Amino acid sequence: MQSLIFVPAHITGFFEVVDDPDPFIKGSRGAGVTLDQGVLTQVDVSDGNGEIIIKNNGNPISQEYSPDTLVSYRTLDLLRKQTETVEWDDIKITINHQIQVPVESGFGVSAGLALGTSLGLSRILKLPLTFYQAAAIAHKAEIDLKTGLGDVTGAVTGGFPIRIEPGAPGIGKTDKLLNGCIFNNKSQGNLFVLSKSLGTIETSSVLQDPTMTDRINSVARHMLQKLLLNPKITNLMDLSLEFAQETGLIDPDIMEIVDVMKEETLGASMAMLGKTAFAISETPDSSVDGVMVARVDNCGCRFQ
Repeated sequence: MQSLIFVPAHITGFFEVVDDPDPFIKGSRGAGVTLDQGVLTQVDVSDGNGEIIIKNNGNPISQEYSPDTLVSYRTLDLLRKQTETVEWDDIKITINHQIQVPVESGFGVSAGLALGTSLGLSRILKLPLTFYQAAAIAHKAEIDLKTGLGDVTGAVTGGFPIRIEPGAPGIGKTDKLLNGCIFNNKSQGNLFVLSKSLGTIETSSVLQDPTMTDRINSVARHMLQKLLLNPKITNLMDLSLEFAQETGLIDPDIMEIVDVMKEETLGASMAMLGKTAFAISETPDSSVDGVMVARVDNCGCRFQ
């Protein structure tokens, strides 16, 4: 038995941390964009003795790796605890993730790994879960490992997701910019996402810093309302850049790239959370060397 699922990368422009003892409610408010590149996951299940093999781009990973790679194992553990209808010791599970974007650079890769694992296994094993319920387990895995707060919801929504209220898919409240809706039955949008990564930022290191989360929330508190009053891409990007600068998360190297991209596009900023500059553009062209070019993905995660 085999399943194939694509999860678009999700770049957050700005966010507000919302804490709650319930991991399905804990999350973030904010907004961002999804890309037509992300994580493609193939899940295979066969008769076996409980063996689990998980690979990222062909490389086997173990439970000693970083939180971003451990999220697949955590998601699988949560599925096992959630369901009693599967004889887990009588099957072999092989999960192959093809990661198409930089890791720990603000593209929501851990959410892609978690969603690919949860949705793929739920479908193959016919688990008693709806789409949103399976996605909510991926969200909980992210919350448990502190690898993300809203990327799962963003990747499920697609386009330019707006996370109005925090929480897992089916629990939090979401919307999206009209530009992120499907045109002519095409999953790809007519806009491009240009990005340039200079390094990594471990999301958990930021989310576990109370001083930083307080600063983030003080800056982000009114940004969502400002976006909803003027729901345009240019406003989203202006707010994102303001957020990056006011929180102090952006560094001079990224700011230098953002300044160049801003002049050529609809707006540019820093991906949250990663050492990555990104811009929304009407063309794939950029004067910045080594830019990754993707299209806006309208649909959100889906089976292939």
